[in-house]
Amino acid sequence: MGKNASKGMEMRTSSTGTTSDAMKENRAMRSAILVAILGNVLLFGGKYVAGVISGSVAIQADAWHTLSDVLTSIIVIVGYRFARKPADHEHPFGHGRYELVSTMLVGVFLFAVAAMFLRQGVMQIFEHTQIHYGQLAIWTIALSIPVKEGMAQYAFHVAKRINNPALRADGWHHRSDALSSVAVLMGIPIEQWFWGMDGALAIGISLLIVAVALRTFRKVSSAIAGEAPSKELTQHITDTVNETFPALNLQPHRIRWHNYIQHQEVTLHVVLPRNLTVGQAFGVAERLERVIREKYNISATIRVEPTPPHEDADIPDPEI
Repeated sequence: MGKNASKGMEMRTSSTGTTSDAMKENRAMRSAILVAILGNVLLFGGKYVAGVISGSVAIQADAWHTLSDVLTSIIVIVGYRFARKPADHEHPFGHGRYELVSTMLVGVFLFAVAAMFLRQGVMQIFEHTQIHYGQLAIWTIALSIPVKEGMAQYAFHVAKRINNPALRADGWHHRSDALSSVAVLMGIPIEQWFWGMDGALAIGISLLIVAVALRTFRKVSSAIAGEAPSKELTQHITDTVNETFPALNLQPHRIRWHNYIQHQEVTLHVVLPRNLTVGQAFGVAERLERVIREKYNISATIRVEPTPPHEDADIPDPEI
């Protein structure tokens, strides 16, 4: 099955599987957030101490920026908790789209980080600013790179496993810190000959982060607006309908996919002969809904349409 279709199945399965599956998913999410929070707190302490000892205001400022990253991790876990709330009267399809809201908020933070890097880079170029780092500051920056990239990789791993877009965006937030540190280390030796290199690298990284943020926003906004089913999912549903009642020309059409993150719904129309009774037509629709639910783990709603009068045929009663 295609990427879009399999993605929908994956989200549905993870949320409606066994209690054991749900517990594993919760543990994985808590573990990723705990790693992010503890990692950022420890990095804050190390950077701040190094900044104070070395007298580098820039390192101290970067330490506070690292501590602020804890906020995005809190947004992710809060959105995750809200998304797992069971359906209620006001939200009959669950609260899964809270994940999309938290993803969008993390995307806003990515834009803010990109804007900060862009501003710093432009100021360094136009003001001919040269930054001097002591050995302690350099080592602190160097050690933070594998830590932040490791946090990013772990976030990506868990996000892929539980299919959580907010955690994936938070992983890019971790990576943005690692990239900024890489730019600093690359700029230190080059800065002796090209005074604007540090600023140019900062601008380049800001553009990369903007691209990631835009991609995040595009995916989230598309999911919120509602997406058409993939060609693969449409073909799978069509084949399943036709295979279930091969004697009937059901002509499945108007297939719609409704993605509520924790709940997947598909609706479609089928054509039935006019000689069927209401009970028989209901039986056909009910069986199709059951087959789709069991095969793809997606709730289905079937609308029955009668064949035009001139297409009436002596079709045997379906085995329901």
